[in-house]
Amino acid sequence: MMTTDTYEFVSDADEWTLRRDGSPVLRVLAREGATDTFTPIEGGFWLWERVCDEPTDSMRMELETTFTPQYTMVPGISYNGNGWGDTPEYVGDRAANGTPWTWAWHRGTIPACTYSAADGQAVVLSGALDDAVSCSLTREGDVERHSLLWPEVEGPQVLHRHFWKDAYEGSMEPRRVFQAVVGGFAAERPHLDYQPLLDFAFRYYGHPVYEKFGPQRLHELSLAYTKFLWTKEADGFVSINRGCGWHEDITAFGKARVSKYEIGWVGQSALLAVALLEEHVRTGDADARDKGLSVLDHWCRFAMPNGMIRIKFSLSPEEDGVLETAVETLEQSKEPGKELPYEEYHPEFVTGADGKRIFPIDACNLGGAAEHLLTAYGLAQAIGEPRPEYKRVALGICDFALREQKANGQFAKAWNPDGSVFREGGTVGCFLVPALLKAYEVTGRDEYLESATRAFDFYYDELLRDGYTTAGALDTYCIDKESSSPLLISALRLHRLTGDRRYVEAAETTAWYLSTWMMHFTVRYPVASLLHEVGIDTFGMTSVSTAHTAVDQYSLHDVLSFFELAEITGDDQWRERALALWVGASQLISDGTLAVRGRVRPAGSQDEAIFHTRWGRPVVTEFHPCEWLPAWPTAFRLEVLHRLNDWADLERGLDRIEGEVQVSVLDEPIAELGVSETALVGK
Repeated sequence: MMTTDTYEFVSDADEWTLRRDGSPVLRVLAREGATDTFTPIEGGFWLWERVCDEPTDSMRMELETTFTPQYTMVPGISYNGNGWGDTPEYVGDRAANGTPWTWAWHRGTIPACTYSAADGQAVVLSGALDDAVSCSLTREGDVERHSLLWPEVEGPQVLHRHFWKDAYEGSMEPRRVFQAVVGGFAAERPHLDYQPLLDFAFRYYGHPVYEKFGPQRLHELSLAYTKFLWTKEADGFVSINRGCGWHEDITAFGKARVSKYEIGWVGQSALLAVALLEEHVRTGDADARDKGLSVLDHWCRFAMPNGMIRIKFSLSPEEDGVLETAVETLEQSKEPGKELPYEEYHPEFVTGADGKRIFPIDACNLGGAAEHLLTAYGLAQAIGEPRPEYKRVALGICDFALREQKANGQFAKAWNPDGSVFREGGTVGCFLVPALLKAYEVTGRDEYLESATRAFDFYYDELLRDGYTTAGALDTYCIDKESSSPLLISALRLHRLTGDRRYVEAAETTAWYLSTWMMHFTVRYPVASLLHEVGIDTFGMTSVSTAHTAVDQYSLHDVLSFFELAEITGDDQWRERALALWVGASQLISDGTLAVRGRVRPAGSQDEAIFHTRWGRPVVTEFHPCEWLPAWPTAFRLEVLHRLNDWADLERGLDRIEGEVQVSVLDEPIAELGVSETALVGK
């Protein structure tokens, strides 16, 4: 939002305040024996430098709002204090014992950044480039306190994947100079109008990046991995395996042996089959055609009378047995010390009395299945291999969605095989909207467009009301990034179909929210660490959710949307962000010779996630690649490559950032990120 308001820092009676048209919006908490200065960087942002009379090995740089916030955010960590859903996460501003939460600079998507806003005014505090610092955001009476803390600390407990560890306390050499960035700008919608922060952060902390293989080689590797994962079981079932894990019995990476097949989400069998058919159209590759058709032919055998389709098989249809009846899920707690044991928290499935996994049929998988089957239906027609059953099964899913849709437009999160609701709630239901829009395009039936429009309005209204989207990542149930992807895709498709400009505004609002999950900076890892050795650059990668604060490759699914936004709006930063997402999500792809920790990886494979911060699993710990090499990054990468007519932008990479801010690096030595011994090379 553009304003003509005047912001300035004013010192009065030994107190610094930031004033908007003469009225204070924040006050700086001074420190005895130190001098503060505030140097303008650009409109609305200042470099705050504190020079101490004597070197010190601890510091707090703090400011307080003069207003009571209506919305707070720690990008990638906390959205108005979290609390939605049931997965362990940081809730509120303090732990149960009253101790404020503290977060390291590398856990958030802007270094040590805190945001609060109310009544048209926003305030921001974040760390300087490359400094090892932590942040805290606490309510103090009627105002909000933004804090930066040195040395690096996290606590009073540290969140990992569905469990907690003890606090981390780092150390540093004494120094005299400390820096921070302060921002103040108008925000008509306190929970949504943080565009000035994200725009500034991209240009201040970001840098040019490029992908080393180039799109042609990436395409070859992605196609190779897809064909490698294609599998025919002993009972005749054909699909694409969900990915590769490390198997100690053969001391090699190999295909998954349980939870082997999935039509969408992690497995993306349907989308990969479409990619194989598209490859046949592009090049005449008969093997790709045959593999693609065989996969979808077999999944279509498992359409059910109610219109849904089986979405997962742990082993194979024969070995999994008949449809099981769902049982109650175990109750989860967000509070440290009261969460479920790690091995018992799996919101994407439950376990029956016979020990077999029961897979509820979720909106994410159903939506992907219907959309990609309809695409494959058209491709099969075009290559002279008609498959009317693809259309029949896809429309069966869409008709089930029409019957199950609530009057307000909402869909459930997941259903039991008999059609009863397994779980309500979450933006995840929006994954059905692109499928319904595709059904409208294929059939011309208005009921599909009307249903999609009502659903989109419901889920977008939730974002407008709450400031976040939820439950798209099926292995959590919380605020997240993935659930915003179908909302963005749907807004752009509705604009294409209707020409209504309100969908462009909705797409931009959604894309800015999604961008809060994007890493706007590079974490500098110590030379002896594994992530330094493998060369991970966190800039452009995206955090998963408030519960899963690792970064993954899911942003590949948003690259096309960001390119389209740039074209529609004329705002080139969307193109720049698309390229940063593409490059960030195209790291550690194996050419068939890549070895990490001495383990050679199959050609085209890639880690699902990078544990870039103090977050991990009990076995694969923090500051490691996750070492699970799933199918879905390959599917989304091929989707981008096949939809773009011109790969020139991808070939060139992000060669410059328009309006890039030149940053002066602190002269004094800064503390290195504190990594655990297990994160070092050879551990």
